[in-house]
Amino acid sequence: MTTHYTLVHFTDYQNFDSIQEMDATVRQFNARISKPHYETLNVLKQHSCKVIGVSHLKVATIANAVGRSTRAIHRHLKYLADNGFITVANTSRKKSGGKGANIYIINRIDQQKAIQKKHVSYRKASHRNTVKTAVKRQQQQAFEYIKVKKQTMYSLKLLNSLFSSTGRKYKHMQKKMRLTRIDNIKNATFANRIVPEGIYHQFIPFFSDAQLTALYKTAVNCLATFDLDAIQQNDAITYGLESLVKALRRYHRGEGEPVYNLYAYLNRTLLHIGFNGEFYDDVYAYTNAADFRTAMA
Repeated sequence: MTTHYTLVHFTDYQNFDSIQEMDATVRQFNARISKPHYETLNVLKQHSCKVIGVSHLKVATIANAVGRSTRAIHRHLKYLADNGFITVANTSRKKSGGKGANIYIINRIDQQKAIQKKHVSYRKASHRNTVKTAVKRQQQQAFEYIKVKKQTMYSLKLLNSLFSSTGRKYKHMQKKMRLTRIDNIKNATFANRIVPEGIYHQFIPFFSDAQLTALYKTAVNCLATFDLDAIQQNDAITYGLESLVKALRRYHRGEGEPVYNLYAYLNRTLLHIGFNGEFYDDVYAYTNAADFRTAMA
C-alpha cells in the first residue's frame, strides 16, 4: 500500500516567495561553506521547487546524488542545521500517525544569522559554565593547600620547640629537607596533557615529549582543513605518525633517504590521508601523488 504525506503541511514551512529568491540565498550560503556541504545543500535546493525551499528526501537519496556515504551526509546535514543554513522537521504519516521521513527547510539569511547567533551564545554560556567549574575546583585546591601549609607550619613550630636546645641538629635537618626538595624538583616529571594517551604510548619510544607534542599539534592543524569526525582524525594521525616512523626506519637501515624535517614530512603525508578520509571516507585509501594534485587543483 502506498504511503501518502499531507503536502499542504509542507507549505507551512515555506520561507521563499519564488525560486529566484531561494537560488539567490543558496548562492550566498555556498560562498561560506565547504565543497561537501555545498553539494549537500544544492541537492536539497534542487528538490525544493514544488514547495519552494522545502524538500522531502531520504539520506540515502542525497548520498547517491553526491556520491558519498550516508554517514558523511548525516554529518553534513547536522552541520547545516547547527549553523542555521537549514531547519530539519518531521512529517507525520496520514493514517498511522507515526513519524515520516525528515523534511529539510532552507532558511532565509536573516533566519540563519539569528540561529547562528543563538548557537554562539549557547557555546559562550557553556564556556562560562566550564570556567566557573574550573575556578571552583581551583578554589578547593587552594583551600586544601592552605590547610596542608598550616599543618606543615604547625609541625615546624613543634620541631622548633622540641629541638630548641639542639639548634645544630635542627639546622642540619632543615638543610637535608631543602636538599631533598631540590632533588625532587630536578627529577620532576609530569604526564602529557595534549597528546591522547593511546597515541602517546604508541609513539613515545621514537620521539621526545616535546617532539611528539609538536608533531601532534602539526597533525591537528593540518587535518582541520578536512571534514573528518573524531574517529577518522585519530586514525589519520596514527597512520601519519606510523608513516613517519617507517621513513625514519628506512633511513637508519640504509634503505632510504633521510627525513630532514619531521614536521614537514608529517604535514605532507597527512594532506594525502586527510584527502582520502574526506573524499573516499577511508583514511587508508591509496591515492598516488599525481591523482592527489589533480583532485586538489
